[in-house]
Amino acid sequence: MYAMHYSFSIELCVDITEPQRRDRQSNSLGRKTMHVSPSSYARAFTSLRASTLSHTTCRLVLFVACLDVDALCAAKIFSGILKHELIPHRTCPVAGYSELRARYSELDDEITTVVLLGCGALVDLTAYLREEENDDEEDQDEENLVKRRRERRKIYVFDNHRPWNLQNVFGPDDVVCFDDGDVEDGLLDKEREAYEALLKLSDAEDSESDEDDEDDEEHASDSDAETDQEREVVDDDLSEDDPASEADDVQETPTTRQSGLPDSTPSSKRKSPSSPRSPLPSPRRQKSTRQIRREYEDIIANYYTRGTAYSTPVASQLYSLLSFLGDTSTHDLWLSIVGTTALDTLAPELYRRLFPLFCDEVRRLNPSATTVKLSADDTTLVIQPDFRMFLLRHWTLYDAILHSPYVASRLQLWTDDGRKKLHKMLAKMGVSLSVARERWTHTDVSLKRELKDRISNVAEVFGIGNVVRTGVVRKFGFRGAVTAGDAVESVAALLECGRGKSVVDKENVNPDAKDVDEAKEIYKDAWIDNFWTGWDALDDVELLLHGVQRAQALQQAVVRTGTALLEKNQVLILRTFRLAVLKDGPDLELFSNPITLIRLASWVNECKAEQDDRQIPMVMAALDRTKDTYTVVGLPARVLKQSGKEGAADDDDDWVGDEEVETMRNSFGITFQEVAKQTHARVRIDSFESSVVEVRKDDLTGFLEGMTIVGVR
Repeated sequence: MYAMHYSFSIELCVDITEPQRRDRQSNSLGRKTMHVSPSSYARAFTSLRASTLSHTTCRLVLFVACLDVDALCAAKIFSGILKHELIPHRTCPVAGYSELRARYSELDDEITTVVLLGCGALVDLTAYLREEENDDEEDQDEENLVKRRRERRKIYVFDNHRPWNLQNVFGPDDVVCFDDGDVEDGLLDKEREAYEALLKLSDAEDSESDEDDEDDEEHASDSDAETDQEREVVDDDLSEDDPASEADDVQETPTTRQSGLPDSTPSSKRKSPSSPRSPLPSPRRQKSTRQIRREYEDIIANYYTRGTAYSTPVASQLYSLLSFLGDTSTHDLWLSIVGTTALDTLAPELYRRLFPLFCDEVRRLNPSATTVKLSADDTTLVIQPDFRMFLLRHWTLYDAILHSPYVASRLQLWTDDGRKKLHKMLAKMGVSLSVARERWTHTDVSLKRELKDRISNVAEVFGIGNVVRTGVVRKFGFRGAVTAGDAVESVAALLECGRGKSVVDKENVNPDAKDVDEAKEIYKDAWIDNFWTGWDALDDVELLLHGVQRAQALQQAVVRTGTALLEKNQVLILRTFRLAVLKDGPDLELFSNPITLIRLASWVNECKAEQDDRQIPMVMAALDRTKDTYTVVGLPARVLKQSGKEGAADDDDDWVGDEEVETMRNSFGITFQEVAKQTHARVRIDSFESSVVEVRKDDLTGFLEGMTIVGVR
């Protein structure tokens, strides 16, 4: 039966367990917190190397989010660093938090170091991964406890998801978070102050509670020595004060589990005012303490409820590590560019900020790439004009434009009028339909050279002024060349479908599944196999080009399904968000994969943002008949801004478009959890993307109704 509880929920701060509390009592709050700024990456890696290099057996494991292109590229880079340092290691792809927890619990005792790539930032790792270890520590004596803590595994976290769980950043020193500079720049100073103040309050209340327990025991022993008559007198006195005492006992702070804050209520009841051994604090002091705690709790709660966002890509962080180590290479730079480009759709502001820096690195490592004659082993990187056209170098000009999310949303190519605009634009460019439908490899060389100028002349008229931008191209000798954007689409398609049987070929990946649990396991196994296919494709151009064919089939399915939704007006507006539900269709089984469903939702969201001025988020649900569930994803609203920079494409070699797309924070992760609690829907929240949830088929209607009531922040 489908689980009615969460497989994973974001703990908004810290639910302090007793072993963690003892850790903090033995260390001052002024100790070094375990976050690493970019300038200290090399020092942190030196510490990691020192703890693993001297061993001949494998003592280091990499856990990688297997459905994330950025995490895949980062794992490839980090694995190369470890091989160069002769450090034995094992790479373990995982599909979600429950699988991460299961794989972590299966690790041998010899594993001393764990590295998380593309996951781990949002959850309290100490509580989530080490719950069994913390439970075991309660039975240890002090000497063995210290020894066990010294031998505990160290967890290193590289993740581009935000916000950081404060327990990871400011908590125990066995979790090391590689930050992109936010903590060092003081962006979390207010949250850090509130976090540490709440820990002090919790420790103080625990200390007072322990003293009260001792006083209670002494008072009880004194009472046993009293006569029966004296006991009656005391009972009479207490009965007169009972109402006030009861009220004092019941009064507690708000439920801290809901707000994600440590519970400040002492475990034992407050003593009666009649007891001379424990006089209550003055009401003014009590009120002041409650107000201070409430203020700090509000700061922490506001920090988490702002929603999730993306930060510096993990592949970019690891390239920074290589720069500090002085061991950069063209191959690692290419992997870093591909990983960063993977976030261009979800977080375009990050791509715009980092791309000029990568262009400088390309020029530094490939100074004569444009002048050297092409050879069979040429794998240099070149900066060339690129187009917002889907896989143009591997398709036809017409299909590349037709399947481009950027052009399709602005010309409304899902309509007949939009296709007429496309034909008119091609005519103004001097390109006939027959030439536009030729494969790009067979297109006349003069058109390839003049395409930038031809399309730039008509782009402003048709509202696609940013269709031309700068890109990075990697040569593969005489076998061709691939842009970073094309590589992202190819690898993403391989992660979704693999190289063999896939739903793209209309073949079910789990035809022999007998129940829901078996279907889930088959899906996970398929995703892990696809991870290794994508891993190989980053070094194998033939497999990479095979992924391009998969990406074309995927995008055709996305455009076909998205067009059907728009033509039939099946994208509805429910108060604060747009909603589309997929229940049938020829490509339905394809969208059981959350990455593919996010791809479709992003395409529809961009089209509706251009068609409708209302800037509201998007929710899309797709039926998975095998598991009898709906996969539900939520995307934030996209706000388009024009900076008015004209002629930038001609003046700036690193220009990536003058249109600024502001991606709002995604608050669907919190909304999904609130709705599930209120509606008692049977859901599963296990993805590393907090805005992805599985809902039981019978509960979807009530779940969506609950979302309209709760709303989206």
